[in-house]
Amino acid sequence: MTPRVTSVLFDLGDTLWHFPSMPPVNVIRGETVRRLGKLLESWGEEVTDKRMFLGRDIRFAVEEETSRAFHGDSIDPGYPGLCRRVAARHGLKLTREQGEELWEAWNLGGNFLGRTLFPDTLETLRWLRDRGFRLGSVTNRGYGGPRFQQEMLDLGLTELFEVVGVSCDIGYMKPHRRIYEYALEAMGITPEETAMVGDSMRADVEGSKALGMTAIWRRPPLDEPVEPSADPPEVYGSVRPDYAIDTLSDIRGLPPFADSSAK
Repeated sequence: MTPRVTSVLFDLGDTLWHFPSMPPVNVIRGETVRRLGKLLESWGEEVTDKRMFLGRDIRFAVEEETSRAFHGDSIDPGYPGLCRRVAARHGLKLTREQGEELWEAWNLGGNFLGRTLFPDTLETLRWLRDRGFRLGSVTNRGYGGPRFQQEMLDLGLTELFEVVGVSCDIGYMKPHRRIYEYALEAMGITPEETAMVGDSMRADVEGSKALGMTAIWRRPPLDEPVEPSADPPEVYGSVRPDYAIDTLSDIRGLPPFADSSAK
């Protein structure tokens, strides 16, 4: 007999939120240059013509290392350290703390980029919670810490999740089993009683099914930007989800949830 689903883990970007009104590229670049220039000046460093491209070079390095890790060993690249290595090419010898400051400044944050919850996100999460399902999140992100926690609080998500497993804090990216195990262990639940909801076939579907979880693929939104540094939208591959949905509220009609509760 198949164990009853009692708990649900969610991806974040392009699953619970999206970027329907992301600023133009020139605005994003201008803000990045402004923030990094201000940071360099606070360190007493000269903002040379070459250093005007520091943000661009960080972006290239982030994209390359994120892709390598995601399609390779799934070990988190360690982005502050990556920033220090890029900065060294610009004649900047940074301490560990400065590397973290540079990474923090380079990340413009969801508020600036127009992050918006899908209209049915909070309603669906509360519907599940009210029916007794336990909720958590497992997400690939380059930064966590106080700013990310505040963003989650501002969005109204903090009170709904028992745990939020963030790849940069744990050291492993989805689909690595360790980031999933972190959430399962923190909640004291088994893979067999857990469903995973996410937009990535590799990270969310392949990763969760490898542990024996129920995989629900949230088809990515079309014709709008995906979350920065995210893997591109995918189609069915060698591993298929147990269920596929177009909107989060479609969860209500799926067999694990339609006619049952976790109570």
